[in-house]
Parts: sequence; structure tokens; C-alpha cells
Amino acid sequence: MQGHLPLLTSIRGFAAFFVALFHARLVLFPQWKEDIANTSQLLENGYLWVDIFFILSGFVMMHVYRNSFQQGCTMAKWRHFMWLRFSRIYPLFLTTLLFLLGWESIKHVYGIGFYGGELLNSWGLAGIPAFQGPFNTSDTLFANLFLLQSLTSQALSWNFPGWSLSVEWLCYMMFPIILALLSFNAKRSSWLPILVFFLLYGLISTTGTIDLTSGIPAFLRGLCGFSLGAWMCLIRLPHNIKRFISNDGILFALVISLVLLLHHKLGTGQILSVYLLFALLVFCGANHTQNTSLFMRLFDNKLTQYLGDISYSVYLWHSVLLLIGVEVINQLAPEFTLWWYQQSSFGAFALALALYTVVLLAISTASYHLLEKPALRQLRSLQITKLATRIKKTSKTNSNNLTTK
Repeated sequence: MQGHLPLLTSIRGFAAFFVALFHARLVLFPQWKEDIANTSQLLENGYLWVDIFFILSGFVMMHVYRNSFQQGCTMAKWRHFMWLRFSRIYPLFLTTLLFLLGWESIKHVYGIGFYGGELLNSWGLAGIPAFQGPFNTSDTLFANLFLLQSLTSQALSWNFPGWSLSVEWLCYMMFPIILALLSFNAKRSSWLPILVFFLLYGLISTTGTIDLTSGIPAFLRGLCGFSLGAWMCLIRLPHNIKRFISNDGILFALVISLVLLLHHKLGTGQILSVYLLFALLVFCGANHTQNTSLFMRLFDNKLTQYLGDISYSVYLWHSVLLLIGVEVINQLAPEFTLWWYQQSSFGAFALALALYTVVLLAISTASYHLLEKPALRQLRSLQITKLATRIKKTSKTNSNNLTTK
């Protein structure tokens, strides 16, 4: 396996964009929702792309931090690991949360009620006062600030895709335990994938879906993907097997199979099949050796790599754009929103999709360069400074002790 995992970055970009479309179908263009669903279930099944995030995360965490923990997990190592993950995910999450909090405060001052478009209106979610719902509620703010919202019954609160970050944060906390259970050996822990699919089958059979976003079921959903990804990273393949799975035919077959499955309404068996294909796509992508193949040129180029780079911003800003954007437009031009939801032509749909994509990518690009990267550098340099100070103090103390002796 290479030190760098470029194809996984591209996969993350595609996954974030599909989740953004999954939510846009409810707010931005709900009038086409049924027509799209009757033609293809690709968007309706978009919630499943969150699961590939969990698999990717577990795989990458094992790939990056395996050597650090292989000699043993001390409290200092765990704190350092948690700080690195905190510096990666929290600054942007907090920024989006503050944006939503600011807008909700403006709504409170001016008496603006919730507006999420015609579909959410039909669900009885129109005109709810500020800080009372359906997403931005005062009693869920504390849990969101500490990334614990997934453990509550209102996990889809404030920046609602953040429920998965909450689950991932809990998985980070359990990472040393996962490492201990896996024993850094894929063969000795071959029971894990069996357990993962057994648990997933139980969750789907009990609830009728894997679209679980709150409580223990949501945590188990995320932990299954995270653990499976970590386990797959431990598998070491002979060079001839790597060459075989790097074949364009294998990779295209995985992608085509995924598209065909997601095109249809999914039952328990099909959902588990999608999950398995996600895992195989991550595994084959990470072990791909043919960097100049047709598949890599199509799915791992500068454009797809960059989409992967900004995918975290895409994931967190798309919901803010939808939640605030539709309310702002409705306040400034209510006649426009009334007119818009009466449109039904393909041209109007294509235009809305294009504008949504352009605006989202523009915001995400600015966020990545002006917020994500600088915040990451600042917080991690702070950790390095603290570490250097601690080493300096330790050295000075040792020196003083030697002098005394």
C-alpha cells in the first residue's frame, strides 16, 4: 500500500457531493423529487454515502496512526491523537454552528419563523419560531457544542449533517480499544467483518433502514463502518493480487454495480450489498497500483482530488446554504419562492442544480483555504509549541537534578 491514498480522497469528494444532493432534493427542488425517484432512486438512496465516510475514516486512521500506537497506547499518545482530530474537524464545525446561531438570533429579533420550502411546509414545519425548531433549538445547542448530539433524540439539530461528526468523534475516542481488539493483525481479527455485517443486518431488520442518525443505533452504524475500515487497512496483499485488483475491469465493475444497486429501491440484502461494495471500493482504491490507468484518469485527477480536498467544507456548508439560503430568499422575495416551487421544466431543474453546485463549491473553496487549512495549522502548531516547551522544561529539570547531584 502506498504512503499516500489519492483515490480515497476522490471517493470522499463524490460521497460529500451526493449527500449534498440528497438534502437539496427536499429544500431546493422538491417539486422534482417524485419524478426523479420514479426514474431512479440514486438521490433517494443518497443517505448511504455517509457510511462510506465511516469506512474511509477508519481505514485512514489506521493507515496514518498505526505505527504511533503499535508500541502501546499511553494517555499522552491518546491525547495527542484526539487533539489532532479535534484540530481537523472542530474549527469548521464550530464556524458553521455559529453562522446558524447568528441567523437564528436575527430571526428571533425580527420575529421570522422557519421556512424550508414547500415540501417542509407540507410536513407542518412552517412558521416555527426561532430557537424552537425544527433544527435550530436552544435545548440542543449544548450537545452540539460538545459533538454529543448523536447520543440525543434530536441528533438532526443545527447543522444536521453534524450527527455523523458526533459519531465519528466517539469512534476516535474508542480508537485505542479498536486497535487492541484488532491486535494489529487482520487474520487474528477476521471475526470483525463477520460481526460488523451481523450487527448491520440486525439494525436493518429491527428498524427497517440503515438511515439511523441518533442514539445507540447511530453509534453502532458508525462504529461498524469505522471498525471495518480499520480492519481492512491491516490486510497485506501480495503484489500479484494488488495488480489483479488494480485492473480497470475490477474497479469499473465495482462502480457500475454500485450505481445499478443504488438506482433501485433497496431492501435489507441490497443495503448490505451496497455496504460491501463501498468497502471493496475503498480497499481496492487504497491498494491500486496502476496510476495511469483509464479508471484513475477518470476518477483520480486534479479535479476529483480537489473535490476530495474540499469535501469536508462541502459536507458542512451545504446544509447551512440550504437552511439559511431558502429563508433569506423567502424574506427578500417571497413572490420568487412562490413562483419557483411552481416550476416543473427540466431547464429550471438543471439551472437550479448548476447554481447550487457553483455556489456550494465557491463557498467550500473559500472555506477550505481561508478557514480549514489556517485553523489546522494554527492548532497543530500550538500543540507542537506546547510539546517543545514540555521537553525544554523536562530537560532543564533533569539538568538541575544532575547539577544538584
